[in-house]
Amino acid sequence: MNQSIANEPSLSKSGTKLRLRKLWLSVHRWLGLTVGLLFVLLGLTGSLLVFDHAIDEWLNPDILLTEGQGPRKPIEEIITAAETAFPGDTLAHSATTPRVENGVWSVWFPSGTSQNPTFTSVHVDPYTAEVTAQRVWGEYPMTWIYRLHFRLLAGQTGGILVGLAGILIMISLFSGLYLWWPLWKNGWRAAIAIRRGRRFNYDLHKSIGLFSAVFLIVITFTGVYMEFPSIFRDGISWIAETTKPAQDLKSVPLETDSSITIDEAVEIASQRFPNARLDHLHPPESEDGVYEVAFRQSDEVQRSYGRTQVFIDRFSGDIVEIRVPKDSTAADIFFAWQFPLHNGEAFGLFGRWVVFFTGLTPTILYATGFLMWWRKRQSKKRQSRNRKQQNTTSPLIESEAEPIAMT
Repeated sequence: MNQSIANEPSLSKSGTKLRLRKLWLSVHRWLGLTVGLLFVLLGLTGSLLVFDHAIDEWLNPDILLTEGQGPRKPIEEIITAAETAFPGDTLAHSATTPRVENGVWSVWFPSGTSQNPTFTSVHVDPYTAEVTAQRVWGEYPMTWIYRLHFRLLAGQTGGILVGLAGILIMISLFSGLYLWWPLWKNGWRAAIAIRRGRRFNYDLHKSIGLFSAVFLIVITFTGVYMEFPSIFRDGISWIAETTKPAQDLKSVPLETDSSITIDEAVEIASQRFPNARLDHLHPPESEDGVYEVAFRQSDEVQRSYGRTQVFIDRFSGDIVEIRVPKDSTAADIFFAWQFPLHNGEAFGLFGRWVVFFTGLTPTILYATGFLMWWRKRQSKKRQSRNRKQQNTTSPLIESEAEPIAMT
């Protein structure tokens, strides 16, 4: 009796661990079977979006690429050509420089309605200032895939669903690591080896999951951040200093009321950052607005969008304000890293390929996980049928067995 009481704590502890493991196994299984299907969609579309601009140029070379050579047209002429081609009297909101050497300018205009606002890009050849096309963002293949990936084509509601799914996916990933950890005690073969035969699906699932887990967790977390940026920013601003966006910057009219050109504004800004690459610019949006000229410096973590900003008075040409990444706070740096980590560009072409292949792993994990679940389900059905058959006996045998059982 005393020996039994002494063993109770260890037995209780072992039973608790077993119940906890079964609980997390159930959580992992059912999250994988349900939210995992959405994870597959997000992974595959994400892999495509890693190289979205290159794919877009490959699909539309006549629109996005040029064979022009020689001197390039002034930026003022590029934007004027776009404004002339765009219907109505709407002025350009921004202009993005050619992405590649033989690329075109993209001049952006607000479009759509107040209920359904959109942006239209007018593409202009930098050598001839001829408009090659106009496209509404979200209505051509790569931006349609982006809308599917980011918000399931369902607007803000879809974005909330994706963000919540991302949280559940991270729970599934952490539960998978929790379930894998005890295998290491049985040696490397049980932990990471992929064996043939009946254990192939199981081994492939656990090994692919292990090797991709860190990348998947980082990519998923950054995706959740981008779905709920205001929540993260508001929360972090309580504990860390953040830099506010440049606001209320105005140009001071002169007696002559003459305005400098866009090219002059770019030249003034370039003198401050002669080794930086011009990335995009915003013309003044009002009579007293300012030019914003943005560059990308070589040490910036985000490679697809320049964060070095120069704001210039449209009348005097004086620099009103400068924003550079090196002056960022720790919180600003955290925010700036999210998108480059999500698509891999923080680590150049190598990082992009890592994210590309990582985006394919949810498909493997879902397929192997589903097969394991299906086979286990079928096995249970067979066992249940076998038990029923074994329990089914003839009336004669039952009547003969009853007295024996009673004696």
